[in-house]
Amino acid sequence: MEKNLNEIPKLPQYLNEAQISFILQKTPINYIKERPGPGGHPIRYVEVGYVINMLNQIFGWDWDFKIYEQQVGKRQVWVRGELVVRIKEHTVSKAQFGGSDIKFNRSNGEPISIADDLKAAASDCLKKCASMLGIASDIYWQDLDYPER
Repeated sequence: MEKNLNEIPKLPQYLNEAQISFILQKTPINYIKERPGPGGHPIRYVEVGYVINMLNQIFGWDWDFKIYEQQVGKRQVWVRGELVVRIKEHTVSKAQFGGSDIKFNRSNGEPISIADDLKAAASDCLKKCASMLGIASDIYWQDLDYPER
C-alpha cells in the first residue's frame, strides 16, 4: 500500500531555523584538513575544536560527551562514547567508536603517551558522533545532498 506524502504526519520542530542552518551548512573549506590514509588515499577531516565550537553554537553548551569503554591494544587504542544534546525538553544521543594509533618512541620502542592516544581516540569518537547529528557530515559523505535553505 502506497502512502501519500501529504498524509504522513510531520515531526515536531525541536530545532529553530538558526540551529538547522548551522547543522546543514557546508563545512568552511578553511576548517577541512587532509592526511594520508590507507593505501595512500587522502582522508578529509575536521579538527575536534571545530566540532566543539559547532556543538556550543548550535546547542548553547547544553551537551555532554562521555566515554563508556576504552581499550589499549598493541598498536591502537579505541574508545566507545556517547554524545548527548538537549533540545528544549528532549534529548538526542549518538554513540560511536573512535580510535587512534599508539605513538612509539623511535629510540626505545616504548609508547610515548597512552593518555594522549586515548584523548585522540576520544576526539575521533566525538567527531563521529557529531557527524551523525549532521555536523561536518558533508566532508565524510561527499555525495550528501543538503536541502536548499
